[in-house]
Amino acid sequence: MSNNEDKISFINKYDSETADYGSLSTGESRPHEMGDENNGADLAAQQQFRMQPRKQYNMNITDHNDRPSRWSSLLSWSDNRWPATVAEAIAVVLSVAVAWCLLLVNVTPALMAVPGGSVASIFMLYVAGLAAGHIVDVVGGLPPLLGMMVAGIALQNFGLYTVTANWCDHLVAIMREAALSVILIKGGLEMNATQLRRLSGAVTRLALLPCIAEAVAAAVAAHYILPDFSWGWGLMLGFILSAVSPAVLVPNLLRLKHMGYGEKNGVNTLVIAASSLDDIVSISAFGVLLGIVFSTGNLTSKIVQGPEDVCIGTALGLVWGFLLIFVPPAPWANVYNTTQKDKLDVNDEKQADRSVTAMRAFLLGAGGILAVTGSQWYGYPGAGPLACIISSFVAGTGWKWREKKQNCNSPTMISTLDDEDEGAHNETNPVEAVFESIWFGLQPILFASIGTEVKFELLVGGDIIIAGLLVLIAGLIVRLIVTSCAVWGAGFNIKEVIFINIAWLPKATVQAALAPVALDMARMMGTEADKESASRLLTIAVISILVTAPIGAFGIQWLGPRLLSSSSR
Repeated sequence: MSNNEDKISFINKYDSETADYGSLSTGESRPHEMGDENNGADLAAQQQFRMQPRKQYNMNITDHNDRPSRWSSLLSWSDNRWPATVAEAIAVVLSVAVAWCLLLVNVTPALMAVPGGSVASIFMLYVAGLAAGHIVDVVGGLPPLLGMMVAGIALQNFGLYTVTANWCDHLVAIMREAALSVILIKGGLEMNATQLRRLSGAVTRLALLPCIAEAVAAAVAAHYILPDFSWGWGLMLGFILSAVSPAVLVPNLLRLKHMGYGEKNGVNTLVIAASSLDDIVSISAFGVLLGIVFSTGNLTSKIVQGPEDVCIGTALGLVWGFLLIFVPPAPWANVYNTTQKDKLDVNDEKQADRSVTAMRAFLLGAGGILAVTGSQWYGYPGAGPLACIISSFVAGTGWKWREKKQNCNSPTMISTLDDEDEGAHNETNPVEAVFESIWFGLQPILFASIGTEVKFELLVGGDIIIAGLLVLIAGLIVRLIVTSCAVWGAGFNIKEVIFINIAWLPKATVQAALAPVALDMARMMGTEADKESASRLLTIAVISILVTAPIGAFGIQWLGPRLLSSSSR
């Protein structure tokens, strides 16, 4: 008999004896070979045997083949928190170093000079913006765009950002327009048709009245405070400043919602529902005013330009969005065409979902960028942004409708889109997730490049800062008054009204996306006066972000639990 067989025999014998002891300790009897007549006599002997001390064995049978190797121990250790954190940091550093070396090897040395190289400046701007945004988000809990803008301001004013090559400057402008298209598409996809149909009077009033009132107040203040600032530029500035920031508003409100604050009277639902409509009004009005300001011709043609932009943008958006509902075909159509009847391959279904999502995202994104840039090329700059929003809204609503119909006809189908009636913010449309990733990649260059437009030498004396703050304060005062009136009588107490006013303050995303578009348009199509007005508009937009975004973020985080009642109480 081998050693292994000896071990097994010994273990079986040990287990048998242990089982016997266990049955005796519990008072259970076992049948014996001698018969049942001796059970009474044997029981006393067994109990006496139980009381005797026994010799105990410590057995440690180790299979050397199961002993973890040093490599497996190292792999387990590397998955701990601190080694994984260090490995992630090293991966980031290596990624930046490899990207820099690729540019250094393949780009002209003059473009990679530090400082002075255009490509090197754009690369440093992107990396610094991404790092600063991450630090601000993790350390301070503030929107990342604040850190990105500060990084751009620092690089510009320390002489590390110098873009002299025309094609590099044009590349930055194209990336800004792409970012604008992405945020417009995201806004359209996030809109919910069912939610819009359910909008109460309070939501409609909160979305429209404060936005329009602040825009008009800021336009009047800018026209009389800023020298040679026309009514067209004033209204454009007003509608840029009047938009609230979903990047600041929605995450903080959802955090309060998960904690149970603001759910009793529906404060969070009201503000979140109204925020998207508020942004759409601001963006649409900005696009129309952009077309009016940069249209050529007399006053009559400029007045007609606005309605023309609206009609063209609406028509293009409806046609393109309706087309994308059916082109490309739905995922289940592709699956049914490539598999046998009644034999649905799960892998084919997943592959079809990914393929259709990629094609939908490409057509929607490319069409949106083409609408924004093409409308400027044809002389209707206000039509593009409006077409972007409408097409994404129509397409997204149509995709949800088709999926809902398919789920009713084929209950076994797995839904890939969020349900219309449940949790508009809980699940993400796969196409929307694609644009969320694109937006993450475009944010650093967009917001950091805005910071590069703020030059300290132009702020000497502080005139533009003081003027910008006065315009901002004038608009905010009117906004607070109108906001209080808009929600008064809707069943909210005074604390909830104060919180809604605080939540309706922060400005960030829309201002950062729209202000550079006006500057780029002025550089391409405007006069020297337009360039000056666009520069002041962008500076005031930056001031509004730096002032209101921290106030709004901290106000929602700190005052929310104090002003809102909790549903758990």
